[in-house]
Amino acid sequence: MPMSIPFDHTLRLYDSFAEIHQEYNGPLRFQQIDWNNIKHESIILRSSSSDDHINDTTTMFERKIIRLHINMTGKKVFVRRYPEHKFPIICEIINEDNSYSLVREIETGHYFRVQSNLIEYVDEPQLNSIYEVSFHPIPSNQSFIVSYIIQNLRWQPRYILQTYSDRSTKFQILVDIINTSPFTYQFNETHLMSGDIDLTFGTNKISSLIDAKTSTKTNIDYSGIHLFSSMNSSLKIDPYSILTLPIQSLNIHIKTVFIYTLVLTMPSISTNNIVSIISNKHKFQRLYQLSNSSSFLPTGHLLIYDSSSNVLTGEWHLPTLTEFEKYEFKLGEDPDIILEYNRTTTNNQKTNSSLITTNILIQNYKQQKINIRFKSICELSIVCLFYDEKARSLGARLDYELNLKAKAEVVFSFTTIRLY
Repeated sequence: MPMSIPFDHTLRLYDSFAEIHQEYNGPLRFQQIDWNNIKHESIILRSSSSDDHINDTTTMFERKIIRLHINMTGKKVFVRRYPEHKFPIICEIINEDNSYSLVREIETGHYFRVQSNLIEYVDEPQLNSIYEVSFHPIPSNQSFIVSYIIQNLRWQPRYILQTYSDRSTKFQILVDIINTSPFTYQFNETHLMSGDIDLTFGTNKISSLIDAKTSTKTNIDYSGIHLFSSMNSSLKIDPYSILTLPIQSLNIHIKTVFIYTLVLTMPSISTNNIVSIISNKHKFQRLYQLSNSSSFLPTGHLLIYDSSSNVLTGEWHLPTLTEFEKYEFKLGEDPDIILEYNRTTTNNQKTNSSLITTNILIQNYKQQKINIRFKSICELSIVCLFYDEKARSLGARLDYELNLKAKAEVVFSFTTIRLY
């Protein structure tokens, strides 16, 4: 039968561990399997008062941890004298062993040995050690909260980006709460924390923290650790399970842009050819611009779907983003946006310079309007000056942005002077 652990107070979930806060009503007892997942030095007692000065008295309490050897001595059990015995008799365990146990028959008072697998228990036997944690002295006129860290509960975020033909987007956040223990956990309040922390459980290194479903925006920064969201309703987490919860929509905007950067490489000025012509064709890349004006976003896996048909078009690992931070990432070429160009380079050996004229054709074969960003720069070893079609100086690079209608194309040219 799964073991259930209800708590009346707060669970703080991070991306590699959890911190439990509960009322202290006397000694706490943990079974061996649960004790193995607790960071023992994290078990501390605090006053439930909001007064910080009272909370500072935590070190005044004496903490005791005792390992109790639990056995079944003195317990009433049902015993079959031999495997075929149909009517077990009531006995009291005198001394238990893995193979044979000494028991006393209640009706006759006789003692005898019996194979341990012939003993039937009324309740589940507790054969492992129990760890008892207590604090002393406890004033009777105050209430206290005990907290401790466990490694078998954690959470991680997932993101879904939906793009539509009208250029609108939908950004969703899902949270996976992961329970790797045989326990059922129940909490009245859950806080989803995000940040970066390093903790060690025994020989295993546990690093970092993170998120989940929320009812209100509670983005608070505690020395780099954020209270990302909180749930004030009851939460039940089943053994060996992953519970997925949605997060309330946040104020996050996504814009899709199709980009290409043309790097100009020029032949040596010493070449015998005064004029050279190069032409080529390329595909534009998809660029996603994320504008986060809502709250702290933890790092997580992002899946991107196109249109209401939910066609998967890519995936990305989103880094940690602070509030108001902007982020861009490129994700694959798009075959429907084509760049064609031809470039004429004229070398002037007398002035040791080159004049490059570039003609650009951008074609949109999509059924929708798109955002285009075209750039041109010179390779790092070259110093260039760019000029538009009207001979206006553009500086050391060309930046060209426009909205291109569906099934449309655009043509333009620019001039570049190579300096030595």
